[in-house]
Amino acid sequence: MNWKFNNESKYKKVLDKAKEEKRADIHSFHRYYGKLIPAIPRAYIELFTKKGNTVADLFSGSGTVAVESKLLERHFIGCEINPLASFISNVKTHTYDIDLLNNFNKQIEIYLYDFEYTNRLKKGKVPFCVNLDHWFRKEVVDDLLIIKATVNEVVSSSKLKKTDKQLYIEFYDAVISSIIRNVSNADPRHVFPGISKRIRTLEAEGKINKDAKKSFVHAIKKKTKYFADYQNLEETNIKIINGDSVNDKFTKYKNSVDLFVTNPPYISSVRYIETMKLEMYWLEYLKNQTEYSNLAKIMVGNDKVAKKDIDNNLLTPYPEINEKIQQLREIDSKSAYIVAKYFNDMEKVIKNMHLMLKNNGKVVVKISESKIKKIKIDTGKFLTIIAENNGFKLVDVFLDEINENRRSLTTARNTYSDIILNDNIIIWEKSENE
Repeated sequence: MNWKFNNESKYKKVLDKAKEEKRADIHSFHRYYGKLIPAIPRAYIELFTKKGNTVADLFSGSGTVAVESKLLERHFIGCEINPLASFISNVKTHTYDIDLLNNFNKQIEIYLYDFEYTNRLKKGKVPFCVNLDHWFRKEVVDDLLIIKATVNEVVSSSKLKKTDKQLYIEFYDAVISSIIRNVSNADPRHVFPGISKRIRTLEAEGKINKDAKKSFVHAIKKKTKYFADYQNLEETNIKIINGDSVNDKFTKYKNSVDLFVTNPPYISSVRYIETMKLEMYWLEYLKNQTEYSNLAKIMVGNDKVAKKDIDNNLLTPYPEINEKIQQLREIDSKSAYIVAKYFNDMEKVIKNMHLMLKNNGKVVVKISESKIKKIKIDTGKFLTIIAENNGFKLVDVFLDEINENRRSLTTARNTYSDIILNDNIIIWEKSENE
């Protein structure tokens, strides 16, 4: 393998040009940590595919690649293990009737401030949330229940078909999720939910005002406008699976994908589920602490490890990767296991991509190196070694500097691995004779 960063990469020039374009507003629909910048999928979807082709991502997150595929009139297949993220993706890639949304918005706003109406409204139960009183004021909880019940009543009383009613209720559920962090007691500037010193100071000075109704009304008006991006596009098939990209079977999609664009999780870098736990509790994707723990354990790159697993001395089929694992094992056996499991899991994902991809199809991977216990892990290089052992060839690799304005995760990553200053952009191709 000729692993060398190409400082004169023609593919880097394509990406740099795409970064100059204005991104679509729909990408701002919901906060999601660690997501791709839209320029990456846009650049390579335009370069490597044509209208009507199929793009895929087995770590589809909140749907950045899916959105760009739809905007560029390509079909899309995605898989995401986080149920909230796959839900957000499905909402973001649906084509809503904007006039109908605006009519619903007006009705909802009127009813939310009609106290006679809200007093007789039958509200649902408060969702399970660990330390609810710590995270939410009572009046915020009450208002969120009123918002949810009002939405359900307004949409359900419309003349839409039952299936269409559900799609519009999902839009409003996604908007509720998008405001949860801001109306909670957690500091919205932080990656992980927490009541910071800044928030406590503002609270003491009487400068904190949590108005869930006002936040929601503002959000539905603003986010409705985002869907104008989809008007007058050719219809495409967007399929987003809430599933496991490591262990699920994708045989029905064999040789059907023209391009993968993907941003795999980092090794033990960020507990992604932790960043969105308040939203997941409120939308009832997590109904107890056990469900939270179980989901955390099966996410690729997670650091939830049982002692019995650590003692297994797990390795990979690759000597170069095993050398790093053995170095780690001398320092910390848990870290060694996490790294070994990460690359074994990623080999299964790479095999799934190979299965789904057409001959000569491309894979564009954005990934960064890590430092685990001060030992450098060349993640991109190691993934390429695995890819080349599974029917791919390396086309190009270059460094993409992370912009200061999109480093929301660098501090959080530093807790587990290291501050990340550059991404590896790697391009593989499925060999024709495979």
